[in-house]
Amino acid sequence: MKKAEESKVFDVIIVGGGVTGTALAYVLSAYVKSSADHSTGKKIALLEKNSGAAEVNSHPLNNAQTSHDGGTETNYGLAHALEVKVGAVALRCYVEARKDKGLFKKTHRMVLAVGAGEVKRVKNRFEKFSPYYEDIRLIGPEELATLEPMVMKGRNPDEPVCAMVSSEGYAVDYKKLSESLLDDAKMVNKNLDVFFNVKVQSVRREGGVYVLETNDGVFVAEAIVFAAGSYSLLFAQELGYGLNLGLLLVAGDFFSAPELVNGKVYRVQVEGRPFAEIHADPDVLNQRVTRFGPTTKPLPLMERHHYETFFDFIRLPIVSLRGAWCLAKIICKNNLFGYVFRNMVYSLPVVGKFFFLREARVIIPTIRYADLKIRKGVGGIRPQIVNLDTGELEMGDKTIVGENCIFNTTPSPGASVCIRNGKRDAEQIVKFFRGKYYFDYETFEKDLGTRKKEEK
Repeated sequence: MKKAEESKVFDVIIVGGGVTGTALAYVLSAYVKSSADHSTGKKIALLEKNSGAAEVNSHPLNNAQTSHDGGTETNYGLAHALEVKVGAVALRCYVEARKDKGLFKKTHRMVLAVGAGEVKRVKNRFEKFSPYYEDIRLIGPEELATLEPMVMKGRNPDEPVCAMVSSEGYAVDYKKLSESLLDDAKMVNKNLDVFFNVKVQSVRREGGVYVLETNDGVFVAEAIVFAAGSYSLLFAQELGYGLNLGLLLVAGDFFSAPELVNGKVYRVQVEGRPFAEIHADPDVLNQRVTRFGPTTKPLPLMERHHYETFFDFIRLPIVSLRGAWCLAKIICKNNLFGYVFRNMVYSLPVVGKFFFLREARVIIPTIRYADLKIRKGVGGIRPQIVNLDTGELEMGDKTIVGENCIFNTTPSPGASVCIRNGKRDAEQIVKFFRGKYYFDYETFEKDLGTRKKEEK
């Protein structure tokens, strides 16, 4: 690995070595080609402040380990779900081609409907979505008892219940994915340099290029991409972009239990609530452990468990009277006060498990207090964009594009669509260089597109 002073001028610098940054490094390296009148290979640097790839939100202990495709996520409308599906196909084509058993596990994935209201919603959703998702089917109590015995054991037989099940239930270790993407990127692009333990301290535009001051010297590039989670917005605002945006930083906790489910079991999203309900699934790191979560609670930290990042958080415009008004408006409009309070209670010693048990029993009726253990030191931070002009949450992944610069905050489902987002950003970078490079769509579609999936 090179030191900064040996080679510090690049065409593109990517800041952030999680799954979003490494996916972009891979797509840029593999599918962006030099034009006929420009034979020099593209010089790319990836800067990561930690000692390895995917040590923050992309680490398997800090996320839901899920490849979302929109089919069983009841907070997605059809149009958004189909957009997510394209990205999910690309990711799944990539991981399946690697033949690495530790990279992902495939099983079923379902959304469980409990009660007459939820059953009606899921049945309506199935009718609407099934023409576009060949992998989903609707099942009742008898098949549920076969597929997920503990979901039905001890349940009131008079309670209406059904599930929409997908056979495409991928659990992904996004840290291993990030490492694989980097390895493949370096294999096809000898002009890709990866710098670990390099923290960007400031960024500025100077003389038509970007200058990044780091703890390892100065890096210079014609184009920059920040794939640094919450910090992407902070650096964007340092350059004058996104000044009307703030962040609601939401932490997720997980509980562990013995082996109770065979696949991923989601609950139906509460209508009008911007955050997903808890789910149960086998841990991709240990299939004999069931995880419940994530819970949802606001924290004034840019990174979970790193309390020094509070001082970066207070630099954001959300920490103002205007920001406080926006947060109050969001909480009132979405009836979130009780929801947030309950989720904060779940973190308390002793009583937290007791209150969480009620949520877990919707999925596993016979689960006991003794079965649950809160996972210590795990869980990430999901940055939700707050528009300070409208006082609204902007859900989904958020990208700011400026003059030869891109900033990604990438909340859920960012990891699931990381390769699609890498393609999107690579296409934008090609535009930045005005004919110097081109995107090889034919090869990308052959390797990772919907056509590839249909051939399998």
